Amino acid sequence: MEENIIKAYSTRAQEYISALGSVKDMHEQDISSIINWGTKIAGPILDAGSGPGHWSGLLQSYGCDIRGIDMVPEFVDSASRRFPLVNFEIGDILNTAFNDSSFGGVLAWYSLIHLQPESRKEALNELGRVLRPGGTILLGAFLGPQGEKFDHAIAEAFYWSEAGIANDLEPANFQVISTHVRSSEDTRPHLEVLAQFIGAS
Repeated sequence: MEENIIKAYSTRAQEYISALGSVKDMHEQDISSIINWGTKIAGPILDAGSGPGHWSGLLQSYGCDIRGIDMVPEFVDSASRRFPLVNFEIGDILNTAFNDSSFGGVLAWYSLIHLQPESRKEALNELGRVLRPGGTILLGAFLGPQGEKFDHAIAEAFYWSEAGIANDLEPANFQVISTHVRSSEDTRPHLEVLAQFIGAS
């Protein structure tokens, strides 16, 4: 599954970067949410699935200590050139190279949408492992029937429901702080979730 995702994004990386690789192309609510969250984090932030790197670049410009990981080499190479003050590296959300409790915050903005439901739970466990107790995760995803597949422009993806994401976060020792949804006629419904890692049980 992961190899298929990497191949799909690698093939269309430049197209994706051109279309969605700039903050100016993002929704103003998302920009505001990410800035407000990131600038309140105590300690380093991990952009887990950093893609074109624009969110990392934005947070770095606000003084955040942030680093990005992504499975797609073309994304990492491009992000490193475009945002040289941020450390980007190839990495797997399911098995990162970081020590326990390395980060005060994790941004997972649409980076879990292609994972099978069981793999998403595995990813949340791993992202919790690298978070400090009391740290937070900010997630972006497509809102819809829990676990239902849909044809994303790049690769097969899955919806998350509000109740479903809360149910997935709880076993990974996260407590949901807030959720926000957004709908419009020309895009799929959006789900934003802020959750706090309460520590290993």
